[in-house]
Amino acid sequence: MQEFLKDILMVVITAAVPVLTAYIVVLIRKVGENAVANTESVKAKVYITEATEAIAAAVAATNQTYVDALKNAGKFDVEAQKQAAEKALTACLSSISPAALRFIDSAYGDIKEYLTTRIEAEVRKQKNEAPLMLSAPVFGELVSSAETTVEKMEE
Repeated sequence: MQEFLKDILMVVITAAVPVLTAYIVVLIRKVGENAVANTESVKAKVYITEATEAIAAAVAATNQTYVDALKNAGKFDVEAQKQAAEKALTACLSSISPAALRFIDSAYGDIKEYLTTRIEAEVRKQKNEAPLMLSAPVFGELVSSAETTVEKMEE
């Protein structure tokens, strides 16, 4: 009887091993596919974040170094707008890594068209944001107020 149980156990094990192996292989493939999908998702997020930061920085730098000076001189016309857009695009392209450029190109198509659209949106966004610095009149009012306070203290 003991030998009969050993024979049955061997038959069950022999039949079960290929089935279990097949399930394990499928499981390993699924885990691998999920890992690749998660890796691609993380890479995509990193590349998109990199591009977004590059666009924001390029627009801010172009505004600070080019647009503001022309606006103050009253010379910011349509041609200057085109040049500002080109400067921002060039700055943006030079600051994005080659891997991110390849990703954006494969995911969205023409890289220049994608970045140009995003730059225009960023210009609008930055234009609508409130300035973060104090203006000169406010600073002047603070100094004037402080001087008045000091004068009253001296009396």
